[in-house]
Amino acid sequence: MNQSNKIVCLRNVNLYEDISESEMIQIAKTAVEYPVEKNTILFSPDSPAHDVYVLKQGEVELYHQQNGKKVIFETLFPGDIFGDFGVGKTSYYAVTTRQSFVCRTPTNEFLAIVKAHPEIALRLMRVLAEKTSDYERKIASLSQPAKEQILHEIQRLHEKNRRSVFAKMFHIPLRISHQKLAEKTGLNRVTVTKLLGELRNEGRIKIQEKTGEIQVIK
Repeated sequence: MNQSNKIVCLRNVNLYEDISESEMIQIAKTAVEYPVEKNTILFSPDSPAHDVYVLKQGEVELYHQQNGKKVIFETLFPGDIFGDFGVGKTSYYAVTTRQSFVCRTPTNEFLAIVKAHPEIALRLMRVLAEKTSDYERKIASLSQPAKEQILHEIQRLHEKNRRSVFAKMFHIPLRISHQKLAEKTGLNRVTVTKLLGELRNEGRIKIQEKTGEIQVIK
């Protein structure tokens, strides 16, 4: 395993900002880096996570199964960190939706790193607080009309995509299928397709027919 590649992977995570090179080398020794095929389940309620993951390339979705229905509550982009932070059993699914590359650190070793570096603990608290705030906004949006729910989810994904590591280096447009939007909002696909058409006709979004890229018109 190339040590320098692992350090580059971990450097893309805000948690490890300002950590010295020598300390990063020690942290990288605990991580395992490997490619993951599309549609691979990284962990699930039946096989919970015992590791902390950093997404280096690709895309991962976190979702629940409710009454046989898939409900996506988070889409992860390069630079995102997820998994078991030592706060209990992960009760959801994590699946790759594109060919991906991850760095994985056992939870007990990650917690030892956090203990040795209080500044990492503070950043982790900030990351988890931001995620909680994001989830609260998403829950609040569920009380809005279906059309506004769809627009909110598109805007939310645009913001996450814009902050991702790849987006800082390249222009990575947001592409999402009608089915994925349905799974993210709890609506059915037919309703999503109809309302996307209305949003486009109202001039609130723009959809590139050839590429599927969605743009929010401000």
